[in-house]
Amino acid sequence: MSLTSHLKDPHSAISRFLAEQLPDTRAVLADLRKRLACFPAPVRPRAGAGLKPEYRMLGHTIDHRLRISLGAPTGSPIKEGIERAVLDDDGWPSRKVIRAVQKAGDLMVQELTRYESDAGQPLCLAAADEDRLIRLCHVASSFEAIFRHGGWMRGNSLGLCTPEASLDDLLNAVADYVVDDIRQQMQLAAHPGPFENLRLLPADARICGPVFVGSLAVGGADADFILDRALIDCKATINPDRLHREAVYQLAGYLLLDHSDTHAMSTVALYLSRQGALIGWSVEDFLSLLGARHELPVLRDACRYALTDGKHGNPLPPPYPSRPLPRPRSAPAVQQLLFDELG
Repeated sequence: MSLTSHLKDPHSAISRFLAEQLPDTRAVLADLRKRLACFPAPVRPRAGAGLKPEYRMLGHTIDHRLRISLGAPTGSPIKEGIERAVLDDDGWPSRKVIRAVQKAGDLMVQELTRYESDAGQPLCLAAADEDRLIRLCHVASSFEAIFRHGGWMRGNSLGLCTPEASLDDLLNAVADYVVDDIRQQMQLAAHPGPFENLRLLPADARICGPVFVGSLAVGGADADFILDRALIDCKATINPDRLHREAVYQLAGYLLLDHSDTHAMSTVALYLSRQGALIGWSVEDFLSLLGARHELPVLRDACRYALTDGKHGNPLPPPYPSRPLPRPRSAPAVQQLLFDELG
């Protein structure tokens, strides 16, 4: 069960805590929408007649492709998805198909591992190489879906292959519109987007798929990126102006789950991959906009207390007459915050 699954349940411990202690998501969303005006309209997938874009899968695929640009081609969700492929859905798919899929998955991981590099990878490769890499990322997303679901879910395209299918067969089955869509998002990441600069960060300043001390309390939650101490969640939405409180609480949840401040995050941000837009806030401004009445260390300790039924952490101090943290006068774009020193 992911952090997003917990956030969809208003009665979960993390949902209740965030709603009580950081109630003003509307202020963050209003600021986001105001700053969206500086960026072009989102690019859209061109699926063609008779095809409906799989937006969720496209979101996972662009995330994997961006990780490769940062030198981190695979992660535990992909590898565990291959292992969990043995868990069929009431006999679907067949055992023969499962064996073929797992064999292809092992070969996929071996190929993706070649892209691992402290120096990162180009955002756009030569046409044929880029085509294959995007297809590899999309197949990897199908394995991640198995991991997130805890086993097979009917409709996963991997389960529709034949018992004789090879890795190349799985790659060739990826729709061409997927390749075109991810390619245009990667072009935005490079220009005018921020990822070319992010690739220049030192390797130890680029963390992909970070987990936190409190992750196990919410199903092993992992974020997208922490880059130069900025927590970044990638969104491939075609309607960024319609993002809702869950997107804000994802950032807040990851921030609070780092109970011991292991990652020393100073910034939280949303990367809107269909616009090449990195928009965010300093941690102090983010908490202020959310209406926080306590500093981050206090909130983290109290969150840990709430998520562990009082076994760890400490409750909030007794109520006292005070105002929320002062609201920021303005919230500078994260692209400026991150790259002033690189320029």
